Amino acid sequence: QLAFYEGRVTISERNGMLKTYELMDRHFGWNKSPKAASTLEITAYLLDRSLRAQGVVSLDSICHLDAPSKKAVRRLIEARVRRKELIPVAIEGAGKREHWARPEALEIAGEAAERVHILSPFDPLIIQRKRTHLIFGYEHLFEAYVPKEKRRLGYFALPVLAGDEIVAALDLKTDRQNRKLLLQKWNWIGAAAKGPRKELKRRIEAEMHRFERFQLGE
Repeated sequence: QLAFYEGRVTISERNGMLKTYELMDRHFGWNKSPKAASTLEITAYLLDRSLRAQGVVSLDSICHLDAPSKKAVRRLIEARVRRKELIPVAIEGAGKREHWARPEALEIAGEAAERVHILSPFDPLIIQRKRTHLIFGYEHLFEAYVPKEKRRLGYFALPVLAGDEIVAALDLKTDRQNRKLLLQKWNWIGAAAKGPRKELKRRIEAEMHRFERFQLGE
């Protein structure tokens, strides 16, 4: 692990959970190692990666589990705001927590309201629980480590994003031997738990068919 994080070896192959490591120079065929990224390049990478993945970002969401980077990231954000490459975004309930986005990220496509996504509990949209609660009013509980009798959503429940709302959590299991996706439990969440759901259920089921093909590699 130390050699990997120091850039001496890289992962050259994966078979399930088994990783094969190789010397970095030998794997890439380098005669001379490339120049290391500068501090500014690393900071820009952190910010750009978060903007691409999250759309609307805060210092906490950019530097998740990396608090020491906050000062440098803030300086870069302020510079981009001055150049009008980023704009401040106010989110109701955020208090003093600041958010920013690229101007083009706020041009929401009309068809977005029809999209349905089945998300992993480890998806960046879900794993930052405070951010998820602020934006969607939902805080996912990963129950794989919760005693079976105390689970509400299921062992490996997947949140479902429909448009701009998290509407359900599906406990799914892949039966690879019979090549099918098994639905263990379906939980409605938020307003969807109270309102009409026939059309919403149809859209989620259509996405489940696509998700099944993805899981089985078809």
